[in-house]
Amino acid sequence: MKTVASTAQSGLAFLRQYHRELPLDLDDDSFVRLHEWFLGQLSTIGSLHLDVAERASYGEFCSRCHKRYLTIKEAEANKNLLAVASNARAPIGGNLSGRDRNAYDRVRDLRKLVDFRHCENVVMVGSGAFPSALLWLRDNFPKLRYVGLDIDPRCVRMATELFAALGIENVHFDLIDGRQYDFCGIDFVYVANTVVPKRAVLEQIARSTSVCQVVVREPTPTGELLAEAVRPNLPSLFVADAAGGPGGFSMSYDLLLRRL
Repeated sequence: MKTVASTAQSGLAFLRQYHRELPLDLDDDSFVRLHEWFLGQLSTIGSLHLDVAERASYGEFCSRCHKRYLTIKEAEANKNLLAVASNARAPIGGNLSGRDRNAYDRVRDLRKLVDFRHCENVVMVGSGAFPSALLWLRDNFPKLRYVGLDIDPRCVRMATELFAALGIENVHFDLIDGRQYDFCGIDFVYVANTVVPKRAVLEQIARSTSVCQVVVREPTPTGELLAEAVRPNLPSLFVADAAGGPGGFSMSYDLLLRRL
């Protein structure tokens, strides 16, 4: 891997430097080290002064890099949990550490954002290979029924195998785009940060009147280089109601939407 300066930079110069390292051409280990450096530096930058064309170009590039990073890390997290956990009666979070535990804890704001008292059926859109949000939800609200949706067959297979190995029977996974899923009978929907296009998924959710609560994982302004923001362009049936705190390298936060 080429040498990268360790001091934080800002704006276009910083992004050009990362792009010059050709991260997508690196092997997995080298890529992960470089991208984690990039995330650390990006998280220290207050604002990026990019024009529309620059933001679109670098946003597409950085989101591709971040998707590869998450694919690698979620596969590792899946494997790590499979190696140590086998008792679904105990909280699964107790088997997690490091980045895996951080990902699990990232959604703990849901306890104060969402009213789970009359909730029975939950769907997560964009569950991935290591559905940390569903693990947290199942640990904290074990009597609910959960479905994870993803468009990647590998993610659906890995998540299904993981939850089966853990002996968890009330969480299932479907290979389907959230824009095509029938949310009828669902009470609460969680939309992951990496889902695109978020607005179209929210429009599909809005067609089911049973859904009374929706939380979308929304990037911070800097995090918009890594994931799509929907808050400025919400469907007309939704309005932002409350927000949780941002979470570290993810540069994102949970946004509760209220149905009008």
